Amino acid sequence: MTFGLGVQHFKRQQQLLAGFGLAAWAMLASAGEFVIAQVAPFTGPVATEAAEFNAGIRLAFKAANVAGGIHGRQVVLRRLDDEYNPDKTVALFNQAAATEALAALLPVGSAGMTKVLKTQLPETQKFPIVGVIPGAEPLRTPLNPYVYHVRAGDLEQYRKLVDHAVTTGLTRVAVAYADLPFGAAGLAAIEGMLKKHSKETVARVAMPMGGKANFPEIMDALARATPDIVLLVSPSQLAGEFVKSFKAKGMSAQLGMPSYGNAETLCQIAGNDAARGTIVAQVMPNVTNSSIPVVRRFQDDLKKYGEKDMRPSIFQLEAYVTAQVLLEAMRRAGPGLNRAKLSVALDSLKQFNTGGFTVDFSPTRHTGSDFVDISIIGRDCRLVF
Repeated sequence: MTFGLGVQHFKRQQQLLAGFGLAAWAMLASAGEFVIAQVAPFTGPVATEAAEFNAGIRLAFKAANVAGGIHGRQVVLRRLDDEYNPDKTVALFNQAAATEALAALLPVGSAGMTKVLKTQLPETQKFPIVGVIPGAEPLRTPLNPYVYHVRAGDLEQYRKLVDHAVTTGLTRVAVAYADLPFGAAGLAAIEGMLKKHSKETVARVAMPMGGKANFPEIMDALARATPDIVLLVSPSQLAGEFVKSFKAKGMSAQLGMPSYGNAETLCQIAGNDAARGTIVAQVMPNVTNSSIPVVRRFQDDLKKYGEKDMRPSIFQLEAYVTAQVLLEAMRRAGPGLNRAKLSVALDSLKQFNTGGFTVDFSPTRHTGSDFVDISIIGRDCRLVF
């Protein structure tokens, strides 16, 4: 996907913010705008995911602002690039929380968010964070009063994948996982679910990030195990490299992975033919199904307000939907909107239907959705549901 001018534009914005620091944020707030921050790795191994989520948020905010904004004020997004560095993630969250930024939206990265939660930054700064990526259980339990998860968690996705494998007779299950907190958590979850079916993994292989994975060695280990299916717990770039090596090795086992497996990235890296047939769990509705109201709204807004060369993707849709959740809470909080009122409003989103996708929050529930569907990458890299 090409973001061309949009990415360059926001890089320039980021440079300006870095130069002006906190003063820039103060000027934005004094201009009567609601500022939302996105701290994410816009450079590094998951930059594609960060850019697509950013595009979906901007689309939702553009549509809302054209319609008059929230309480008569425009909503602006300020992106902060943590470069996939957990220490920088914490520093940038502290920077954002020290300004008039109302909340943070869709941070990306398990290592960075693990460190943010460990420092208790959301509680001490009373800074709402909405739509954390990934959906790893350690980032969700115990409940944090200022952290809201919109998508179904990884556990629901792994359960769907394991049940699909077992019920279709793919009983020799191997796991290839990113050597990250969410990867290790995914491996443990899958193995626990297999035990309930009286089965064990036939192989488990760790994949270091940043071009450090020894794929020939990994493929040899998997080939010796003769799996029926390999479940990948990995960001899309690393997964694409795995699929490319897997198919080059001539292995024929089924491949499956949670929603981090962005089909377009897999196809770009591995090739359409190699990626075809990969099972991908999805936490959002079918992005091409315009009979679903929120998907139709997303498609319509993309036609009206989308940047040049933007094409609809499942990650953009997720960001668009997550932004709708935040915008609705901002509306419900009333004209005197602040962080405290926003948190109360988020907690009030009981069975909030965005238009075919429902989010259920309360003071004791901050995991909004349990929706999971199974898709398969088909011809021309199209997802088949």
